[in-house]
Parts: sequence; structure tokens; C-alpha cells
Amino acid sequence: MLWGLLLFCLVAGRDSADAAAAGGKEPSQGFSAYPWHRGIVSTVFWIGTDWAPQSPSGNFQSAWDARWVRHYGGEDSPVARAGLLPGTHAATLNPFYVALPFNDLAHPGLARKWIPWDDSEASDGRSRCEGHWVEIEGSSGKRVYAQWMDAGPFVSNDAAYVFGAHRPRTSAGIDVSPAVKEYLSLGGRDRVNWRFVERRDVPPGPWITYLEEAILYQAIKQKDGGAGREERSSPEPVRRKKGQRTGSR
Repeated sequence: MLWGLLLFCLVAGRDSADAAAAGGKEPSQGFSAYPWHRGIVSTVFWIGTDWAPQSPSGNFQSAWDARWVRHYGGEDSPVARAGLLPGTHAATLNPFYVALPFNDLAHPGLARKWIPWDDSEASDGRSRCEGHWVEIEGSSGKRVYAQWMDAGPFVSNDAAYVFGAHRPRTSAGIDVSPAVKEYLSLGGRDRVNWRFVERRDVPPGPWITYLEEAILYQAIKQKDGGAGREERSSPEPVRRKKGQRTGSR
């Protein structure tokens, strides 16, 4: 009975999210005290890709999750889609995600200096960046909300850009997921505006609907004895060739 109710909620939530994405009422815009980063070149990346110019080592693990593909439920292919969702499996993490070029665990000194929100000291070994919300505005003025889930593109120590007023040090300044790309109708290297927002300031939309759906799928997997959201672990340090950047994807 409980699982039937959960499935009903999933279908109802998905229908309303799909209606909004298909041209229904635009979600109300949230408030943020954080400044905009304007005219930033965006690139598309996804969980499970084996190679991309901005991520030569692939995205099987994130800067903060050694089992990123497993925790998502599979590859988030931009080709095999079911609307805003992956078409091959039920996503067990939010499909609205981005990467920004900073990793607080790899650069704790910069994190202490630059991260503006509370608890910027990762004393428990967990990232204070992972999962933080961002607001992204496309060229048409349409806005989407997503969670910061990886470090990149290209570098992971550009704190002066991510948290300050500097321009990105590399040719692109934000990676966006296939769901973000589709929602904003982006191409390959579109310019966008983005800023941080607090969770309480994120308005309703598919980014919330599918996040809640992912949490329910996690619970179902755990009850059925499947691969739920087990204890997280950051990727193990790897030996890098001389001259290769540390902590970048």
C-alpha cells in the first residue's frame, strides 16, 4: 500500500514537472544575496561519460563521490533521454546538477579564505560545496536551478572566480548537466549567467520534483536490498604526472 502511494506521488510529480518544462507556467524566480557571474561560457557534461575535452579522465566519479555513477543509478547520457530524465534508468540523484571549478577538499586553504557560507571549514571530511544550489539564466532570460556536484571544467582551484568577482581562468566557467541543457535549450558553448542561492530561496520546479523523486527511489532500492545511497567516500588521491594539475577532473 505504501509503495503504491509512493509510485502515485512519483507519477503525479513527474507529470507536473514535465508540463512546466514543456512550456507551462514558469516557476517564480528566487531571491539571492549572492552576486551574478555574467556572460560565462558553459559546457555540457554528464555522470558516466568516459571522456570530454573539459574532463579528460571522464566522470565516473566526482570530486567528492567515488561512486558517482552507482549513486546516480547509471549513466546520465544526453542521447538516451526521457524528457529531462535519463531514459535508461531511474535517477537516484537530482538530474539538475553542475560543476564549478573549485574543490574545497583538495584546496582547504582557499576554502577557508573564500567560501562565503556558514560551516566553510570541512572538519568532518565532507565537502561544504557539494550540493549547494545555483541559479542559472539562459540568453532568453529563462532560469533553472541546479546543485553543485563536481569540480570543473578544466581546473579545481579557481576560487577567485567561483566565489569572487574574477573572470574564469579557463575558456569555460561552468559545466551543466543534460537536464539543465535541455531546460534552457542550450547548445555546446552558450554563455549563461549564474549565482549561488540558498536552499530556502529555491522556488518550486522540476529540480525539486525530481530531487524528491530521486530520494524516494533511493528508499525503494534500499528496502529491496539494492544499491542504495551507502556511506559516501571521496575519491582516493591518484599519482599524477609531473605538471598535471591536482584536484582537477
